[in-house]
Amino acid sequence: MTLTRRRLLALGAASAAGAALAGCDAPRPLPVPVAASPSSASAWSIPVSLPQPWATPPVTRFDAGLRAAVSRYLQPTPEHPEHPLYPGAACFAAVDGRGAAHFAVGDAVRYAADKSELPAAERVPARPDTIYDLASLTKVFTAVLALRLLERGRLDLDAPVSRYLPSFVDKPGITVRMLFTHTSGLSKATPLAGGPPEAQLEHVLREPPVAPPGTAYLYADQNYIALGAIVADLAQDRLDTLVRTQIAAPLGMAGTGYLPPNALLPRIAATEGPLRGTVHDPSAAAFGGVSGHAGLFSTVADLALFGRALLGGGGPLLRPATVELMRTNANARFGPAAAHGLGVDIDQARYMGRLAGRGAFGHTGFTGTSIVMDPHRKALLVLLTNRVHPDAAWGGNNPARKAAADVLAG
Repeated sequence: MTLTRRRLLALGAASAAGAALAGCDAPRPLPVPVAASPSSASAWSIPVSLPQPWATPPVTRFDAGLRAAVSRYLQPTPEHPEHPLYPGAACFAAVDGRGAAHFAVGDAVRYAADKSELPAAERVPARPDTIYDLASLTKVFTAVLALRLLERGRLDLDAPVSRYLPSFVDKPGITVRMLFTHTSGLSKATPLAGGPPEAQLEHVLREPPVAPPGTAYLYADQNYIALGAIVADLAQDRLDTLVRTQIAAPLGMAGTGYLPPNALLPRIAATEGPLRGTVHDPSAAAFGGVSGHAGLFSTVADLALFGRALLGGGGPLLRPATVELMRTNANARFGPAAAHGLGVDIDQARYMGRLAGRGAFGHTGFTGTSIVMDPHRKALLVLLTNRVHPDAAWGGNNPARKAAADVLAG
């Protein structure tokens, strides 16, 4: 098996039927809008026990304030008068390891394909267990998988990426650490070329940097596309399987995975246009729905389990020293706006609000998702929205993220 074919299989771009290797040369069709991905050969079939550690929490002093903060943006506001920031949202907050709020507001599906509002009877209300497309929150999961390989001595942060990916042979100055911290100089634009997923991936991995490696912070999906390829090659398994077996299963995250099966469609929030249950990110779609930078779907309660593990020193995922490394700013030389650890933002008030400032870490996703973990206050905030429904150009939801964070910080 060639390295490229192994990488393609590991990224999940082989056929949904599992496909013998002989069939990998045929392009896998891109996800079909509206219908969720088929369940055959899906990593969702890997059993995940649900320990139910997050029973619906009692009403607390945070609950009413968080509901008000999140609900405010279901309608246009003076700051954003043309459209709501999002049609629906789910929120989970915890303080000192105890649930403080777990609720949903608005609609998981509110608009038709032409962006007109559906009649009330045809809308799908958001629920606390609604499944959202996480977009770039996927990167944190990829980082955890990579750090597990670091702990086993399989991955060297300061090794050139070309040691693990021959596609980087002409980029010897880019190290693994630079992929983690977005300092590789790779472009923010992901250059898709068309054709089979295998060719698309290889084309992206061979893309030259647009800045000298290590000289600036430039957030780029290409970093985590490459890091995901490294993880999959070293583990010799698909990313969807690795997330399910190494993260979801140990934590009981039963509602988390790539390529959600059709049976889960009623619980999935719509994204842009007619998309529902298939990945919104075009690069991840081109790779078959599974990539290191995007493609995961999850719920607020599942992400609360994930966040609690990281806040608690790593739980079954990572060693405490590795979590400390993960949430230590590696980009101090580039200024506070570039503060980034190994897979997470550090103290970014633009969406962390008043939780930022004392070592808070987290990440956002383009579709309207976010997680913030504050070790100082022992606070956790997960806000998942479908702000790209029906149109990603309608606006971002940092105001809502900040408003919710400010309530929790209070």
